[in-house]
Amino acid sequence: MTPETEQYNTQQWDILQEDYKEESLINPLINELTVDNEPAVLTPQYYAVEEEEEQPEENKASNEVELMGKVQITEPRKEVEQQSTFVSYLVISKNTSVRRRFQDFVWLHNVLYTHYPACFVPPLPDKHRLEYVKGDRFSNDFIEKRRISLERFIERITRHPILRKAEFFIMFLESSEFNDASARALRESQETVMDTIGDTLLNAFAKIRKRDPRFIEMKEKSDRMEENLDLLQRTLLRSNKRTEELCEDYEELRASVRGLSEIESDEALVHFGLTLERYTEEMRRMTREESKWQIEVHDYMAYYRSIKGVLKLRDQKQLDYEELSDYYQSTLEEKEKIVRNKKDGSMANFISDKINEVRGADADKIKREKILRLDERMRELQEAIGETHKVSAAFSDQVKKEDIFFNRNKSIELFDVLKSYTDSKVTHYREVK
Repeated sequence: MTPETEQYNTQQWDILQEDYKEESLINPLINELTVDNEPAVLTPQYYAVEEEEEQPEENKASNEVELMGKVQITEPRKEVEQQSTFVSYLVISKNTSVRRRFQDFVWLHNVLYTHYPACFVPPLPDKHRLEYVKGDRFSNDFIEKRRISLERFIERITRHPILRKAEFFIMFLESSEFNDASARALRESQETVMDTIGDTLLNAFAKIRKRDPRFIEMKEKSDRMEENLDLLQRTLLRSNKRTEELCEDYEELRASVRGLSEIESDEALVHFGLTLERYTEEMRRMTREESKWQIEVHDYMAYYRSIKGVLKLRDQKQLDYEELSDYYQSTLEEKEKIVRNKKDGSMANFISDKINEVRGADADKIKREKILRLDERMRELQEAIGETHKVSAAFSDQVKKEDIFFNRNKSIELFDVLKSYTDSKVTHYREVK
């Protein structure tokens, strides 16, 4: 292995290395996520952390995907339905095998994102840039890279302690009537958009007063990792492009040497031509391995963008609580001013008082009615504050647990991918030496 190659590999590892200080992350292969550490199920309707009810033994086998082992995505096939053309994939699990098209994967992602907003739902391919794909969406290169990304998407769900038990995921893997017209209509009703657009617009210019250092660190770490992965991806793109150009040059040289060996019957020349051919084949094989590593880097960039979206949603929940608290405080101050007969001197109050004088209204009665209305508003605000605080606290706890799980899972995934990548490097240099 050349010094340049060693430096290149070291650079890739340094970019991915993060100094996680949690002791539980030291050996992710041993410290499995226990039931006590599982992220809580958090839906838009119920944000409380609750223990799962005990299920009968006959239901446990079908509701826990971890028992079905590895899920494989294989045998992509081009199909035509009426006037549309699409590619379907064979999804093989322990219990059954079904065919799903890309839009079915999109439905699964959206429905999990909607019903588990505080979970780090793995991203789908094609929801981010695709500079690394050549050709159209029906080319073999595109289909194979999409298949790899879809399989990784499903694997991440099967490793998630909550998402793997979701009824939507079970239906996606096992339902034989998944693509029936009635089933499609039902899925469309399930795939609803969370009611957070209004919150996003309202809180677009608001700032959180009391930021949790843990979430600040998570945001900064995600930004830093996304930048590093982007740098690594651009480095891989340049490296692969140069390798492909080298392969073409070696191919031309090999053809020239072969033509020369036909004229000059020299054994050394023939051996040189065969060596060039073998070396070119090894370089192309290594380029394919580099491409797999590149897909992994590309998918993790999308994963970090998804995480930042969850962190932004968590901030919105905290903003809801803080803004309601401010509204309650201003209402309380308004009530105290009325009780003390203290006017705020505003033009609106001045005009209102003059109108009441002209109408001959009872000032004491108006004052009592205002106090009653403010008391009712304060009571409603207290209930809303309690609910939003409960939502914000549960959401924050969920995100903290998700962060621990994500880091453990990332360590396992990167360990496997880097091991495969370095093994292919060792094999390459062993073959070409």
